[in-house]
Amino acid sequence: MIIWILLFLDLLALVSLSLAHFEIIFSLYLLLISATYLGIKGMVFFGEPMSIIDLVIAFYIILVMIFRIQTFVYYIILGWFIFKIFMTLPSLLNN
Repeated sequence: MIIWILLFLDLLALVSLSLAHFEIIFSLYLLLISATYLGIKGMVFFGEPMSIIDLVIAFYIILVMIFRIQTFVYYIILGWFIFKIFMTLPSLLNN
């Protein structure tokens, strides 16, 4: 059950970052929730490579909030989230 919640929150972070990147909706509140979630998750599971990347993404989201930047880094983050989703799906479907 917890994996479903974390997957949903990862998707929420990806959607909020995508909306901000393509300037569809720039919601500071949604970006703040996403950065906070990724930051807390990164700190809880600190030491694992995936968690360190989550912390870097949380920092990038904060930069997006403050400076409204649009860089190619978004596409790397998009690939990272897609990778995480595809790596998580087999374990979700086996239960």
